[in-house]
Amino acid sequence: MTKTTRRGSRDGRSSDTNFTWIVQARGEAWERWRQLLSGWIATQSGSIGVKINAMNWFMTNYLPTVPGGSSPDVFFQVAEKGLLPELRPLLESSMNAATAVKNQNWIVDLIDWIIIHSYSEPNDHGVPMALVKNPFAKGKEKTVITETVHNPLPYAYLRELREILCPQPRGTFRDWEWAQRQSGQVRSDFGDWFPVEQSVIDEDDPDCVWRYKNDRYEIWSPVRSMALHVKLHLPLRTYQVRFLDSGEADTWRYEGGDWVLNNRHGFSLGREGNPWKRGIFCRIHDQNIGEIMTGLYVSTNKTADQNKESRERGYTIPWQNEDVLYWLERLRNWQEKYNPINGPTSCTDLIEKHFGSVKTAEQKKDMGSICFLFRDPTAPPGERDKPMGGYTLPNLWYRLLSTLEDRVAARGQTLSDGSRLRFVQPPDPKLNALPIKTDFPLHSLRVSLLTCYAMEGRVPIQVLSKLIAGHSRIIMTLHYTKPTPAMVSQVMDVASGRISATQDENLKIFLRDADMRQIHSKTAFIDGSAIEIALANRNAIGWEQRHIGLCLVGGNSARSDEMSNIGGCWNGGEVITRGNKGPVYGPVPHGLENCPRCRWFITDARYLPALVAHLNMLSYRASQVSSLAVEIEQERDDLLDEMYFAEQENRPFLLQAELQQAQRRYEKQIKEADEYAKDLVSCFQLISKIVSIEEGRDTGDSATKLVAVGSLEDIHQPISFIETSSELWQISQLCENAEIYADLTDELRATPAIEKRSRALNHLLMRGGYAPILMGMDDRLQLIAGNAMMRSMALTLSPNDRMEGFREVSSLLEAGEGLQLLPAAMEPLERLTKQPVAKLSELITTTSKQVREAIRDRSPAHL
Repeated sequence: MTKTTRRGSRDGRSSDTNFTWIVQARGEAWERWRQLLSGWIATQSGSIGVKINAMNWFMTNYLPTVPGGSSPDVFFQVAEKGLLPELRPLLESSMNAATAVKNQNWIVDLIDWIIIHSYSEPNDHGVPMALVKNPFAKGKEKTVITETVHNPLPYAYLRELREILCPQPRGTFRDWEWAQRQSGQVRSDFGDWFPVEQSVIDEDDPDCVWRYKNDRYEIWSPVRSMALHVKLHLPLRTYQVRFLDSGEADTWRYEGGDWVLNNRHGFSLGREGNPWKRGIFCRIHDQNIGEIMTGLYVSTNKTADQNKESRERGYTIPWQNEDVLYWLERLRNWQEKYNPINGPTSCTDLIEKHFGSVKTAEQKKDMGSICFLFRDPTAPPGERDKPMGGYTLPNLWYRLLSTLEDRVAARGQTLSDGSRLRFVQPPDPKLNALPIKTDFPLHSLRVSLLTCYAMEGRVPIQVLSKLIAGHSRIIMTLHYTKPTPAMVSQVMDVASGRISATQDENLKIFLRDADMRQIHSKTAFIDGSAIEIALANRNAIGWEQRHIGLCLVGGNSARSDEMSNIGGCWNGGEVITRGNKGPVYGPVPHGLENCPRCRWFITDARYLPALVAHLNMLSYRASQVSSLAVEIEQERDDLLDEMYFAEQENRPFLLQAELQQAQRRYEKQIKEADEYAKDLVSCFQLISKIVSIEEGRDTGDSATKLVAVGSLEDIHQPISFIETSSELWQISQLCENAEIYADLTDELRATPAIEKRSRALNHLLMRGGYAPILMGMDDRLQLIAGNAMMRSMALTLSPNDRMEGFREVSSLLEAGEGLQLLPAAMEPLERLTKQPVAKLSELITTTSKQVREAIRDRSPAHL
């Protein structure tokens, strides 16, 4: 096996999409397998490299153990006789369990594809019928859910890392002295200094850092350090940063905070009426204020980009981050001056080292052309228009964390036992290699920014941007502490007891009796002055209980023309004018009774679980609206493309009405998505304040704290987000909450969530041969019955962790599997309905009998 691995590392098999190594190493007898493998891999759109490795393993380690395995025909004959060796044990003998499951499933996909294309014949109706069976079945690995596999860095340390790298927020690259010292020294890694002619050096340019060394002039490239700087500000993957577009070919050009038409480059594309926009600098017309703002455009988005053309890829972050924009513009200007290009670089010219993984020719073609902002000026001539490699960052990240570790130690910050705070792992003296191992991998930067809710007290922007782009679903969790040692628990898990009426009254009593200083320090609200006005007479009768807190104006949603000083939803918003009689307030944004954005609303820690449940409902609503917005946006972009081609070909554009309609529909949905994003921010700010209050309580306070407490060194966050593509998992969490909070039940019944989950459960029943009984229930009964079924199945898979159980059940149902869970689902269903669930075969037999009897009873006289 060792010998094979060494040979494989030299013959290029890990990136060979044609699998030519098989015939070269085994002979012409294996040609048919080579053709089938290359045909299958050509149909794949993602994870090409690991899929090639899985197929290579299949060819190297499995098929040689099958008698006559060089022939696919013989392989299926042996399989029919049941003489094939077991696949899973062989896989697990040479790799970990997680990799074994993935490889097993890809091998199953391969065999399915081979059967469809080479071992099937059409029946009388033209439907392909398989002549052989797939001898393998897909596997499933049981995993335990965690919010992340990477430890997040506390936000205070992230800020300090930024300061080390970039000491002056509005300075020049000349200020980046720490970064300049990391390259060109003894045992440095990839060099950032590259040779130039003396004439290239501009001594008056503060971004031109140069030196004379070894009889030549050299300029320092800020590209690698800037990539790290971007990752310290934005929760992007390293691949996304490396493939950012500079916008040099865009129609509009960002300059010093303003937007001008791009006349700098002759290769710019588009025109003012139909602009080309692929650059990181994103020109956004804000419909709310009628002004142009500058967001950030990420031109790649992992799996969401699969099967999309170049103009459809990526997503916009609608956040005008001035710090990031300032340095991105300086980098773009530096590249234009010291590493210019003649036009966008076609991704078909890139190779595996640029992508970090294997890409098929079709995948490269679909990616189009990019003006790489992070192109590498230190590369050999002819390669300097291509992106820097991801492998160049780990050692610089190690050095940065090591510097931080020294600074923290110098300040005397230690663990509770006095030991040094560790950020990096000490280098192994036995290894003659640059150290790169840290306790906070480079990937954890993204996790850190996603979990650092303290940043401006807002939901991390990437969470919002993903919701707006319709790419992910976010489930929020809290970490509780109890009198026993701190432990992790899901805030939704309130099966041990619902909120009692006594607890609901506690906040009213506190507001009635406490002074304003205590109220400000122990409750969460939007507008302190409004709270003081509402509490002036301390009359609790006028306060209305809500599931997430109290409305201090009695839930008044009707405007009173007689008394303008009466509070309610109609004046619970922001100030719209200021006059002699005081400020005039607008209505609560995004509709009546939108309490988290109302200045008359107040809440405290007792409502924390309900607030989190409410945030998850907002997340679902945002996902729904955003998915629709993305769908309409694609329709609009298709029409814009058609208009562009019509103008280029000097022919009339006949779809103007459809374009205007698509634009109007898109703007409506985007505004709705924007409102839900603002709802999320407001709700999260309330949650964040409550968490801060709980964390800051005096040690003498004997009441049970509701959230985990710790110092920065504990590296724990009381709030985290789980990013998932599973809609069913998200819906199941919402349905579970809705059974607890009546307000959420009403909201949920106004969405398709309950029906979608019932559809999945009905499919499970039908696959098991039972009637889809939920179809005949109203949505209230579907909610209760569906929750009982999901809880029972989740308990079967994960007795000690309900959220993990929900995740596993949702995964199985979405994959069309899970029949083994049917008995667990049937028991609570039959208990609730007080009757056995009918089998489909019985219904069909009964119906057929009734039809036959009806036909027999009809005499010719009735015809």
